Amino acid sequence: MPTATGLPTTGPLATGMSNEELRGRSSGTVVGAVMGMVWAASVVGALGTAVLVVPVLTAGAAIVTVLMMGARRLRRAAAGARVGGTQGISPGRARNRFAQVVAGESVAIAVSINVLVRADRAEWVPAVVCVVVGVHFLPLARLFRVRLYYLTAAALLLVAATTALLGAAGVPAAVWRLLPGLGAAAVLWATSAGLLVTTAMPAEPAVGRVRRRRRSAGP
Repeated sequence: MPTATGLPTTGPLATGMSNEELRGRSSGTVVGAVMGMVWAASVVGALGTAVLVVPVLTAGAAIVTVLMMGARRLRRAAAGARVGGTQGISPGRARNRFAQVVAGESVAIAVSINVLVRADRAEWVPAVVCVVVGVHFLPLARLFRVRLYYLTAAALLLVAATTALLGAAGVPAAVWRLLPGLGAAAVLWATSAGLLVTTAMPAEPAVGRVRRRRRSAGP
């Protein structure tokens, strides 16, 4: 039986994925959940009132809890999966490449913030950071063979572009923080949920596919 996490409560996940791939998706789910909460918390100052802050943080905590439960089940499922890494790349090389991507992301964020603050354009910081985070998903999509990350990158870039357009149109200053914060949080949480849902989908056995085709073909 599936749970709120989208994963079965008992039995192995019949995904055909290796233990490293399952652990990677579990870690990706955790990172997306936590960073989504960080983005959501970043709008607290812009909300301006506890009446709005409490519901936002409460909802965020509930979402993170559910995602963490799903990530934990993936981690447990990895223990019974076949040994191996991501298709086409060794686990060690994948970890090194991942570290390089994250390091590049961190440097780009630090440099961007420094430049914008010095240029007296601090309001642009959330949108530009959103761009950097979105772009860093592109090499990760190729590295881990997770096409969902391409959608994540596109969605984050859309959030940043929308923020810039609205900011240029003279919207209230709070929008510069609210839209990237809540938008990026929603995208990252949706990505984590997507990792859980797509991983939990069992591969249909060949015999089942043949029988289904015969039934649809009729006598």
